[in-house]
Amino acid sequence: DAPTKDLFMNQLSKFKYDIIGLCKTRAKVESRTKWIQIGDELVIGEGNGQQRVGGVGFIINSRIASHVIEVQIHSHRIATLKLDIGRKTPLLIIQIYAPHKEYGIDEIEKFYSEVETHLSQPAYQKIVIGDFNAQLGPKDTNQRYLGKFTSGTWDKNETGELLVDFADASKLFIINTLFQKPPNK
Repeated sequence: DAPTKDLFMNQLSKFKYDIIGLCKTRAKVESRTKWIQIGDELVIGEGNGQQRVGGVGFIINSRIASHVIEVQIHSHRIATLKLDIGRKTPLLIIQIYAPHKEYGIDEIEKFYSEVETHLSQPAYQKIVIGDFNAQLGPKDTNQRYLGKFTSGTWDKNETGELLVDFADASKLFIINTLFQKPPNK
């Protein structure tokens, strides 16, 4: 609703950003909004079902809004943004909200297959961001696209293994594992 969005944008005005990826928005309907005062744009997809599971989208700063080629909400779990960065092909950002382990391995594999389909688009650079709902556990020596700062105190779960396999197959680094985080994060 409008008051919630205005409050949200008021809080965002305290930060510097170009693009923010959103997930778990649980929005009732798909929405595209431009804040007249600041020119920033909000694009969100609706959540799925009565519980409004998921919902993904982007907040785009007015400074770069004119460089956005397209924003597409593909499902309640996947959205893409193509940005003209002065190259032959655009920057592709894929915002995701992965199913958690209770959805079952088939649903999670189907999700990663859909993400791979979007990754096959031509782009200068490709970035996948969002909530992967995965525990990575300690790094194995043969995991090339994983940094040394994984959640070493937790065991890797099945969704974590799928994420590592996806990153390896797609040649995408799991950036969150490349820097140390405070304890309990």
